[in-house]
Amino acid sequence: MLTLLTVLSAAHASDFMDVWVTTAFEDDNVRAGPELYSPAANFVQRGNQTFFEQYESRVTDDITRGSLVLYRADDGFNENWATEAAFALRIQPYLNPDQSSPGTQIRDDGSYVRIIRKLAGENHELSLTGYAVNAGRFRLGYSYDLTWGGRDIFTFDPGADPGVRLQWQRGGTYTFLGAKTAVGDYILPETSQPRNQAYYGALGGAGTTIGNKLKLEVGIGSFQQGQLRNVQDTSSSLYGEMITAAGYSGQIAYRTREDLRFFQSADLRLYRNNPDFIKDSYISHSQIDGAGLIVQGEINRLSHNLLSATQDEATIIETGTAGDLQLIGIVNTTEFGVDLVYKDLAYILFNVPGLTSGVALNPSMEITPQTYGRLWGSHYIPKAHLAFSAGVGIMQPATYETSGGTFVQYTAADKEQVPTGQEPSAILSSVVGTQVDISPTTQVVGEVLYTVDNNLSDYVTAEDGSSVRVSAAAVERQAIGFNLMMRARF
Repeated sequence: MLTLLTVLSAAHASDFMDVWVTTAFEDDNVRAGPELYSPAANFVQRGNQTFFEQYESRVTDDITRGSLVLYRADDGFNENWATEAAFALRIQPYLNPDQSSPGTQIRDDGSYVRIIRKLAGENHELSLTGYAVNAGRFRLGYSYDLTWGGRDIFTFDPGADPGVRLQWQRGGTYTFLGAKTAVGDYILPETSQPRNQAYYGALGGAGTTIGNKLKLEVGIGSFQQGQLRNVQDTSSSLYGEMITAAGYSGQIAYRTREDLRFFQSADLRLYRNNPDFIKDSYISHSQIDGAGLIVQGEINRLSHNLLSATQDEATIIETGTAGDLQLIGIVNTTEFGVDLVYKDLAYILFNVPGLTSGVALNPSMEITPQTYGRLWGSHYIPKAHLAFSAGVGIMQPATYETSGGTFVQYTAADKEQVPTGQEPSAILSSVVGTQVDISPTTQVVGEVLYTVDNNLSDYVTAEDGSSVRVSAAAVERQAIGFNLMMRARF
């Protein structure tokens, strides 16, 4: 009995960590209606945000989700050895407005086992980490929206993409080498029959911190994305040729004070359900005495072999480029930031891959890259537990022109045809909000959002019977929305 009480007293209060429970009343366009596929304000739909708000995260912060992390860390039987392991699941209830009952998504979120060899000196070690099911937290790139090498880099949908990472680290200097595999359909060119086949990826990188203020990082990688199949005839010598992707990433970061943390997406870190890593409260605001500044910039450049759009029986190397420059300043309890982002069309479409699957962009096609800038700020009043925030962004979307018209490409899966005779236009989006902290875990948030996108269009039939694209209704192109949320995080 005494042993049982001892075990119970040492157990965690909960093996769930980083839990969000949100009740949200939202409308993405209060002036629109069902004829524009815009339901009235409701508690069901989620994800109402501007184009620049989810830059460092996989998911929006207005959903309910939780991470179940069963974690164990031990000293090794031999001196200077240690291990840690975590069973990590992401559990996300969702509401489907087309169904009468809710559902729940449960998936692995980076379960791992790690063996550590401690070396002479402080914070000096060699470690081997194995990602048991999902190595999605092991990627290249730094800002999450620009990262690459996750499971979506494969042209098929793998059931799992586990991997391994060997890393040496001493203080702020590190180097790593890793690999991933996924299993998917492989077409045998000789028979055109699909078979299961392993596809491989290799990742490597290094970084160092100079004087605790300047950080330099670089990463390189290569992946077998899939096969070329979109050929005119399966007898083509190119049918079934492997699409091999390769690329590199680099980042430089500088901070004026050592108590400022370089920013990194939480979705790129290992989960540790451990008192040294669990916060008493996940509701926090940036506060320092005085002023400080962080500047981070990165570049990513990726290439792969795709079918030529102009030559039969030929492939070309298509290259995509993306980068950003981020600046964050903090003055006491006021925080502000500026983000500049660049993504060319080939980078946006890299995981498809290509505008037409497996086919490179036509060099005669008129294309433009996606560029945008964001300015944001927030001010926290500690005594009132009150925070005000605002942000505005302007995006010039990536575009391409074909005989069928001009298109804007927002993401790899989302595009819009511009009204006939109209040039693509910039998109303006803004948000203002107020956050009231009720307790260390619970807050109330109110936001108003406004977006202008004059690229939106509708099909109509002209007098001669032809179909043309015309500008969408003004209430659709100029959307006013709001979010009212009760949100707890613990």
